[in-house]
Amino acid sequence: MANNSNDSVNNRLEQSSSGNTPKINPDEQRKYLGTFRERVSLAIKIKDMSKDTAENNFKKEIKANPNYVVFLNGNVGQDQIGPYLKIAADNNIEFDIRTDSFYKTDPDSYGLVYANKNSSINVNPVEMSQKYPINNNDDHKSNQNNQSKSKPSLLDRIKKLF
Repeated sequence: MANNSNDSVNNRLEQSSSGNTPKINPDEQRKYLGTFRERVSLAIKIKDMSKDTAENNFKKEIKANPNYVVFLNGNVGQDQIGPYLKIAADNNIEFDIRTDSFYKTDPDSYGLVYANKNSSINVNPVEMSQKYPINNNDDHKSNQNNQSKSKPSLLDRIKKLF
């Protein structure tokens, strides 16, 4: 048994000296462009990056947290990350463009991650569509309210009779 623990320690030392230390949560770090989920304030999927609301939501995050860093997926087109680079530069926000091949470019992968660089903040939710939902039902609700105000329900009409 002592031999196994010595082998384990020796393997660790060899890995560390050659720079091949194992990463903590490598899948999570690949998903969030090299950082941990617990540090993320906002994450925007590639399919949402071209929306005007995404840029506005990013600006809100910058205003609320000006000391965070932007991680951009450099494997997507310049036309998609360019506006965010400009916003970051205009606001003196540090940014890092990640171009490693394991950063995916499918629509549901993240194109932008805005995060605290050094410590956890544990914000929930972080995905833009959940953190800043678009409320398409507001018009429908207001139309229903207007209809209900202008036309009394059957029960209201019956109550008035008595």
